Amino acid sequence: MTNYIAALVDELYRLGVREAVISPGSRSTPLSILFCEHEFEVFVNIDERSAGFFALGIAKEKQRPVLLVCTSGSATAHYFPAIIEARYSRIPLIILTADRPHELRHVGAPQTIDQNKIYHDYTTYYEELAIAEENESMYRYVRVVMQRAYLSAMSKGYGVAHINIPLREPLLPDLNRLDFSGGRFTHPFEWTKEDGACKIDETVFQNKNGIIVCGGDAYVNYYEEVLELAERLKSPLLADPISNFRNSNREIIIDSYDAFLKSDQIKKELKPEFIIHFGQVPVSKRLQQFLTMHRESLYYQVDEVFQYRNSSLSTNKYIISGPKAFARSINVQNSSLEYLGKWQYYQRQTRRKLSLAMNESGLFEGKLIQKLQDMLPSACRLVVANSMAIRDVDYFLEARRQNIKILCNRGANGIDGVVSTALGISTCRKPTVLITGDLAFFHDLNGLLIGKTHHLNLVIVLFNNNGGGIFRYLPQSQSKYFEYLFVTPHGIDFAGLKTMYDVTYYEPADYNTFEHDFLEALTKDGIKLINVRIDPELSKALHDQYTGQ
Repeated sequence: MTNYIAALVDELYRLGVREAVISPGSRSTPLSILFCEHEFEVFVNIDERSAGFFALGIAKEKQRPVLLVCTSGSATAHYFPAIIEARYSRIPLIILTADRPHELRHVGAPQTIDQNKIYHDYTTYYEELAIAEENESMYRYVRVVMQRAYLSAMSKGYGVAHINIPLREPLLPDLNRLDFSGGRFTHPFEWTKEDGACKIDETVFQNKNGIIVCGGDAYVNYYEEVLELAERLKSPLLADPISNFRNSNREIIIDSYDAFLKSDQIKKELKPEFIIHFGQVPVSKRLQQFLTMHRESLYYQVDEVFQYRNSSLSTNKYIISGPKAFARSINVQNSSLEYLGKWQYYQRQTRRKLSLAMNESGLFEGKLIQKLQDMLPSACRLVVANSMAIRDVDYFLEARRQNIKILCNRGANGIDGVVSTALGISTCRKPTVLITGDLAFFHDLNGLLIGKTHHLNLVIVLFNNNGGGIFRYLPQSQSKYFEYLFVTPHGIDFAGLKTMYDVTYYEPADYNTFEHDFLEALTKDGIKLINVRIDPELSKALHDQYTGQ
């Protein structure tokens, strides 16, 4: 526990916090002692209510977050009046409340109450820490939590961040083993606003090898600016399918990275010196693994608001700015094409391999997506379900000059509500197509009703492999009860939707029929369902062949 809490304390100091106001108590012992051991100015205030307002006064004067530290139980409640004042006065505070571990809750243990979100909406940020573990990964984790707490307190017009910290006995830290450096990032975490409070040092991009990652963004309006930035920096632009940067055939766009980043050798060869990230966490798991492998690289996350979106826990420069303004502000002109050329080589090689899917005779999701891309009308809205559907679009939909918009619910990544989402999007009166698997479709069958009652137009392409096909690619595929618990074959005859919801129903048995049915469905009004039955064994074999799943 000692160096886990030491990493927490050290990161707060590195972020710029200097004052800690501590109210004595047993459960908060490791926090109190390690703040004293560090370079913080520590104030001890016996009464938590007084301590809260005392910290508020310091923060008002210093214009930076002040820490409040207390033990578990009712002590936490006495901060509430000061937190209310801080909320309405926009004063930055960071509250660290010690707590009993989970096994001592709800069993009558002393000084134990429900401290989760005890301050409700009066805080701008809340998180409960994981139980302490002594390893480098957890040291990095706790530092990232402190970064989120700090920036949440400092952004949005200042506010209060609350971190609840469950602690197991023994509570006395081992000062003989104390090390404040655990989990420190090569590049310290910094943040800046577009208003110029901190200037971006452009030299970090000069003659350096870097990548630009564009994740999903439903409201993206910065295509040209970011593409031009990539061209200036000679940095490959890794275009997530729902970033909609694949609406271009510029050679700087990389779209097949998931397939070739399977190779650890290639991951190492393509090590970046900097990463610039726009939008959501990308769909590709292999890209996320690549970012984790190189988390010592300088990592810029650019967003108009603060929302930490980097599962590699490696963001060290957070820019609160519109992506368009940020891209325009970087005027570096790099000349070397060597690093970019490596990415482009693997891109060409992999895209050629993926294109061979067009030679398959059996119905395969990859070829179906390639054929769909050729048939999508201009201004089409392509809505994609989570699970395998979005991954197949990531693999097989290539960057080209086209005018389509791809949308997917990647906020929580759930399979629910996709039919209703697609029907909502279809109210734009532009051609709307939904690609979904059978379980995601089943989850939202009742969503079809509003399409019927409001005469909405939607083409649904259903990849029906009779269950949870994605689990065939996961470790669960080797488990006992695999078919029963994970694949969950359902045997549903979706043709019955013709009667229930007046759906126009198609069930193509080959690619020619699929093309005919899809093009006809685009011309018809109402909801059209194209039920493509997929052989799960063939699908698994072809995914292994083309994408190395």
